Amino acid sequence: MIGRIIADGLARELKQTVIVENRPGAGASIGAAAVAKARPDGYTLLVGHAAVVAATAQMRKVPYDPVKDFAPIAAIAGNFTILPARKDLPANNLAELKTLALSKPDTVSCGTAGVGSGSHMTCGLLAELLGAKLLMVHYKGLQETMTDLIAGRIDITFDPTSLAQVKAGAIKALGARGKDGVRMPLLPNIPSFAEQGMPTLSDEVWSGLLAPAGTPPAIINRVAAALEKITASPETVEKLLQKSSYPAYMGPVELKARILRDMAFYGGIIDRLGLRTE
Repeated sequence: MIGRIIADGLARELKQTVIVENRPGAGASIGAAAVAKARPDGYTLLVGHAAVVAATAQMRKVPYDPVKDFAPIAAIAGNFTILPARKDLPANNLAELKTLALSKPDTVSCGTAGVGSGSHMTCGLLAELLGAKLLMVHYKGLQETMTDLIAGRIDITFDPTSLAQVKAGAIKALGARGKDGVRMPLLPNIPSFAEQGMPTLSDEVWSGLLAPAGTPPAIINRVAAALEKITASPETVEKLLQKSSYPAYMGPVELKARILRDMAFYGGIIDRLGLRTE
């Protein structure tokens, strides 16, 4: 979703054709690896986010270094977080989910976007906060996860893009997080995680663009300037809000510093929960 917004904006700003190529799987590390190995000429870029850059590479073996192999360009958005559940799950909030999970250890299933993905880590963090064991079910991406959630084949997941399905009644939300931890403005009737006693359940995850290491600074700065204009446009703001995100621009220097902070933050969670898979 972010990739399409970036592609449309860059096509306008740079007067270039921009193609979105989806390469899902392995906690998004397949797509990241392809960009890490690409020629650093500005023509192959990564639509990345905090999890794939700062978490996945610490949870599983990947064929790239998340810091050395990429040149941060800019972040354009932060995300709201939704904890969606199949609509007939016998729990409507975090307290009821805890009761259910404690009564049936290892049976309440939490779908993830893959081993080592951000949703894998958040499912693990949820289990810790609930004090219960959840059954992790790994997919090749959030689209497959959402398909099975709507079909009732899994119980819960973490998917910031599930707003439309929640509003349509295909699934329900047990909790959500808006900017700064408050309720999501587009789901005002859903209590925030903080209101339900779990303020640390979800941290803001940035989304943005990275280039292969060695990409010339002139290219990095040109694309970053274009992204800043894209982020500020009313059209982008509206698109982000409808997809459970909000504008949050960070330039190359700020994004690089944020990645280093995220590495430490997620590394602590991964070590504490024992989520390293290899």
